Amino acid sequence: MNDYKYIKPNFLNFSLITLISNGAIYYFQFYLQKEKVNYYLCTEIKNYSFKIFSRNLDLIYPESCYLKIYGEGIANIFSFYSLDEFVYLNRPIFVLYIAIIYNILIFVNFSSLSSLAILKASFFIGQLFLTAVVSTFIFKIFNLANLSLGRKYIALPWLVAISPMYKWHIFESTSMTFTFLILLIGIFICIKNEDINLSLYFFVIGLIFLIHRSSLLIVIFFILWSYISDELTKQKIKSIFSFFIPVILYYASIYLFSSFSDHQAEEYRQFIWILDLLQGKETRVGGYFCQTPKSAIICYLKDLVNLTKYLLFPALTCFLYLLLNLKKLHMPIKRVLYSSIIFCIIINFFWMFIGWYPPIRFSYYGFGNLIIFLSIFIFFNLENIFSRISFFFGLTFYFIFLNHWNSPFVVEQNIFIKISAPLLIFAVIFDYYKNNLKKAS
Repeated sequence: MNDYKYIKPNFLNFSLITLISNGAIYYFQFYLQKEKVNYYLCTEIKNYSFKIFSRNLDLIYPESCYLKIYGEGIANIFSFYSLDEFVYLNRPIFVLYIAIIYNILIFVNFSSLSSLAILKASFFIGQLFLTAVVSTFIFKIFNLANLSLGRKYIALPWLVAISPMYKWHIFESTSMTFTFLILLIGIFICIKNEDINLSLYFFVIGLIFLIHRSSLLIVIFFILWSYISDELTKQKIKSIFSFFIPVILYYASIYLFSSFSDHQAEEYRQFIWILDLLQGKETRVGGYFCQTPKSAIICYLKDLVNLTKYLLFPALTCFLYLLLNLKKLHMPIKRVLYSSIIFCIIINFFWMFIGWYPPIRFSYYGFGNLIIFLSIFIFFNLENIFSRISFFFGLTFYFIFLNHWNSPFVVEQNIFIKISAPLLIFAVIFDYYKNNLKKAS
């Protein structure tokens, strides 16, 4: 308990560390590396002038092509149901979540910031809080695995913040950052299902469905994991029904009070293409569309290969660590690792059949998030201090200098990415060697 005497591992402190971490990432990415920053698709880097307390500030900041669309719902949250053709009616909790922050900032806006500046700040704060929640869940999961973090837990928000999904999108208007939280909640409730209020958790998962609909996979994973573990009881099955309460209530309300149409289904035929195919209707091809069973699998596997290239050194390091250490790991740790791998497989299998495959996105939701989770796990499980330092700098160099995945080159090599490989491999091998030497003596 003395390790947590001054800065305790809770949401508030994780939020503070996340703010500091992302402040450093922002300065590095948009000022020190501003000539190399490129989102390639959808997002532009723009210069903005703000006036805060009579002081003019010039800032560089990304602007997503989705910002204006989201902004419509956020600024008009009190007339949400009456918005014509609002494409994010199926993400009401995400819109509401940001709208609450937006309206608080509007209320306390003493410096006459523009509505655009407040909107961007709302998304940043929302993503910052999400990073803190993610850090909290990782901490809880590691505690379940009897993994002692000690004072090292202070590094946790940084390791989350530098991962590609968060490094690039904490400054943007996107809900894809919630996919890491979905992976973590799935792992957490399967490992700790005996000591938590499952009905409450599934109700919250139902709310997350109204942010990112892949949270449904937590339900599927929980049933499968409980069945495999021979722990599927009637009480657990009953608790699952809590998931459907917010989902049914919301969709019933929008069908009654709005002219709802599913943008993803109508515009991109996501997953719906399978029904089109069964009914003999023409499916879409070309561009990012691959809407036959064979082409869907081929396109997704190609994307998975590109993701492996994108996260190559961390992925190889994770594989090497598990190859050397899996047998000797304690059962609580193995349980966490096995559950994360099985859930990753379920997630990737699900997204394989979406039918629309922009560069490295849906493959990242499973395998990409797994690599980030395993990398963070390895850092905290390394016993030798020199190995931890080497691994920390290896991950930092790799991720902080890693380009956006939309790049046509997948990975734009530089000296720091190349340096990260020996640092990561040294960390794993040296820790393994020192542990075996200690046991031999």
